[in-house]
Amino acid sequence: MTAIIIWGIALIWIANTIGAVITVFRQQRDIAATWAWLLVLIFLPIIGFVLYLFFGKKLPEDHMVDLKTQERLGIDALVTSQKAALRQAQKQHTLPPETQSLINLFLVSNTAVVTQENNVTILTDLKAAYQQLLTDVNRAQDHIHLEYYAFYDNEHGRQLVNLLAYKALRGVKVRVMYDAFGSQHLSRQFFKPLEAAGGQVVPFFSSRFRFVNLRFNFRNHRQLAVIDGNTAYLGDFNQNNHHVNIPARDTRIRITGDGVLSFQARFFMDWNAATRQEKVYYSPQYFPNSDEHGQTSMQLVSSGPDRELDEIKLGFLKMIAAAKKRLWIQTPYFIPDDSVLAALVLAINSGVTVKIMMAKRAKHKMIHHASLYYARQIVKAGGQIYFSESTGFKSRVMLVDGQLAAVGTANLDIRSFRLNFETTAFLYDAQLATELEQSFTADLKECLPFTKQRIQEQSNQERWSQDLARLFAPIM
Repeated sequence: MTAIIIWGIALIWIANTIGAVITVFRQQRDIAATWAWLLVLIFLPIIGFVLYLFFGKKLPEDHMVDLKTQERLGIDALVTSQKAALRQAQKQHTLPPETQSLINLFLVSNTAVVTQENNVTILTDLKAAYQQLLTDVNRAQDHIHLEYYAFYDNEHGRQLVNLLAYKALRGVKVRVMYDAFGSQHLSRQFFKPLEAAGGQVVPFFSSRFRFVNLRFNFRNHRQLAVIDGNTAYLGDFNQNNHHVNIPARDTRIRITGDGVLSFQARFFMDWNAATRQEKVYYSPQYFPNSDEHGQTSMQLVSSGPDRELDEIKLGFLKMIAAAKKRLWIQTPYFIPDDSVLAALVLAINSGVTVKIMMAKRAKHKMIHHASLYYARQIVKAGGQIYFSESTGFKSRVMLVDGQLAAVGTANLDIRSFRLNFETTAFLYDAQLATELEQSFTADLKECLPFTKQRIQEQSNQERWSQDLARLFAPIM
């Protein structure tokens, strides 16, 4: 009888292993993620397959097609003309080589148009930023488009919804899109005042069943607002369990100028992919001409699981490679893939001063331990790691030599590169980059350095936890 049980277990394990191999290799993915999922499926029978069902499957082909069809909003001709203009600028040496290269990368891979003469304002104080958003919303005459990962049923969440309802009653077209997973805590009643006033509310990747959504691993983490086609915001305004007078640390930008059109196009694409009925189509009032004469040139770059390339990651790699003197990064979570980690180490070994500021503690222990593992590698290579003690640190910024800047929603982690729908603004303005460097320097006063001595003081248990978490980094 014992032999029969042993043979039975062995056969089940063999069948499970074969099933794991077939399941994982049916979908193309990078080698690290493939091996990580094989380990989960082989050593966690049944449970592993349930986890894979929710976390491991790639975005279904029909959803990828639906998303990609929204990428055509009449921008192809503009991109083609900008490629020609860029080649001419290269001949005339009117752009720095690193800027030319970055612009061309996004024109080719992301059809991200270049807009000039934008006015970009850096907003780091949550209370002031939120009040500015409310002011712009209150001034809206034609339309308000909001796309956020999470809304919260707290004081300023309700304040925003009530203001949107007020504007909708006065004839302003209000469209709100939220991520079904990020806002899963919301009551269905939260948006009722807005919908009753005529506003439209659409979840991104929702499910018929409230607590079962096989697509929740693909999250719309884009945080943007467009008001009357002439003002845009990029960055988070919704703090969980925080009021606006708590000093949560984030970096947002407010844009006026032609760059707003890129935000509007992004919203159109996501909205039309999320809804089957209430489509929004091109109309002149959504894309007005701008009379702004600012000094910032920019490209709005988006990436997600619907894309073949990780365009935002490629942009980060370009910026890292372009650094000659200093590379400063802010990211709540630091779980880079091998290519980004290698690029950072190469920059350090080439004499670039690399400073990375991250949250002191992540929400989940596994993510926290994985971040510490990669922080160790940077410090060992000679880079500098700082843990922010600010409440709710969420700033996502990359700065190169006081010349180039990137501000957006993407963390320097694998999830942001491959699983989330993210948006980042790449800014070509030395003055703006310098302003962001000053903000970074001020933030250092609220940070604790992660030194080689601190690494040496870590217990074996701490290191083992970090090493173990690193194995699962590709699937977090």
